[in-house]
Amino acid sequence: MADQELKSKVEELIAANPVLLFMKGTPDMPRCGFSMRVVQVLETMDVEYGAVDVLPALQPLREVTAEISDWQTFPQLYVNGELLGGADIVEEMLDSGELAEALGVDQPEAAPGASAPPVAPPLQIE
Repeated sequence: MADQELKSKVEELIAANPVLLFMKGTPDMPRCGFSMRVVQVLETMDVEYGAVDVLPALQPLREVTAEISDWQTFPQLYVNGELLGGADIVEEMLDSGELAEALGVDQPEAAPGASAPPVAPPLQIE
């Protein structure tokens, strides 16, 4: 069961921030590629957003977000109190125009960086 004090704080943050990103690292220094991709999308959309670095309390935050939104992986983007999703979903929403609509902004003419950059195959340790 999630820590109720932490859950209350997370719910307050979601309610207080029209656009809130739970991510690994910070917008200036993302600590994972998925978080970096969502930051790039939000920068493309030119919207103000709050960001929470989940790494200092990763497991407790996973438990809390699982209770709040039934989603345990990060990043997580909330708009007007509703979970939109992680990097793949946010990028799909950008491409379809749904993200601009959810954010109440105009769709960018060209969405640079909207598609995932090429990624090298994972390394195998043998």
